[in-house]
Amino acid sequence: MIQTVLSSRERLTRLFNGQDIDRIPIWLLAPYHRLGCYADIYDLECYKPIVDAIDKYCDTFDRRGFNMGFCYNGNPEIKWEHSEEDNAGNHIIKDILRYKDMSLMKYVSTGKDGTKVKPLIEDVDELKKIVDIPYVPPSPDVSKFFREQEELGDKGLMMVDIGDPLMPLYNLTSAENFSLWTATDYDKILSFLDAIYDRVLYAYKYLLDRNVGDVFFIVGAEFAGPPLVSPTKFRDLSVRYVKGIVDLIRGYGKKSIVHYHGNLYKVLAGMKEINPDGLHTIEAPPIGDCTITQAREALGKDMVLIGNIQYDDLVRKDKDEIEQMIKDAIGEGKSGRFILSPTAGPYETFINEKTVENYLAFINAGIRYGRVE
Repeated sequence: MIQTVLSSRERLTRLFNGQDIDRIPIWLLAPYHRLGCYADIYDLECYKPIVDAIDKYCDTFDRRGFNMGFCYNGNPEIKWEHSEEDNAGNHIIKDILRYKDMSLMKYVSTGKDGTKVKPLIEDVDELKKIVDIPYVPPSPDVSKFFREQEELGDKGLMMVDIGDPLMPLYNLTSAENFSLWTATDYDKILSFLDAIYDRVLYAYKYLLDRNVGDVFFIVGAEFAGPPLVSPTKFRDLSVRYVKGIVDLIRGYGKKSIVHYHGNLYKVLAGMKEINPDGLHTIEAPPIGDCTITQAREALGKDMVLIGNIQYDDLVRKDKDEIEQMIKDAIGEGKSGRFILSPTAGPYETFINEKTVENYLAFINAGIRYGRVE
């Protein structure tokens, strides 16, 4: 046990490096700088007590993305057109992708006729059209990263999130199409992923060569697991790509966290082969199918497990229940490297007093039960 109180940056760095720490880190997922997928808690009055507690007690991964183009293609001739209109009691949002004579459209219609969604791709053969667009390596400006790194200081580590090959594929179509194609058009799916993988590696190398990022948050593996996809295909669809990304990151002396919601248990062997530095988030039944203990037994004590309090519990449970859940999670997590974290949020622009109290109970219990002896 280390006797001094560490800064968040020191605590997280030492945890990943297998060194002694003062207590288990507490990560509430909210980044220090604004990110669209989270509520901007630093500018919302209802979050002020939580923000104060984060600044005093919690640990931050300051997550952000970079514009890597459409499917990791920086070709400047790829254009997007966005429009919104009201028609016969429905609000219609359209986005059209254009490259020369090729166009693809997605839309969402809500209103009198219910909700209708058309994904960008409905025919698996259209994936080849996307791959055939001449590839131009993306070169995003990274200067903002270094300004915000200075602003973050010792409050935590800078986190980068630019995905893996599965992420764009999943977002191009519907979940139903994606699941179906892995059964009916598997070779076409793999061909697309192989092409995208080369671009993904370039994108990571571009950032790594510029010393951008302390920790890389890799999103996409969860789309290759059950119930959407048979776990027998997890290695083809995810492991062989994500392992290459993780190995590249490790070669630069940086850290990786693979993000995985849902049913993890049947793909633990694949996750062990990927061997990231950390895994978020381990969801126990009834939401997922894997406990922290089961993940630890499969993955070992050196992988940082991150979790696993459900956001809905923070909203609905009382603070005594939250404290017991934290105690139980830490009891499991202490068997190896562990970060206490919710599974999602904060994404609501308004939260009530009960949710605030539960967040504060989460933090207080994390400090109380997370001391390393």
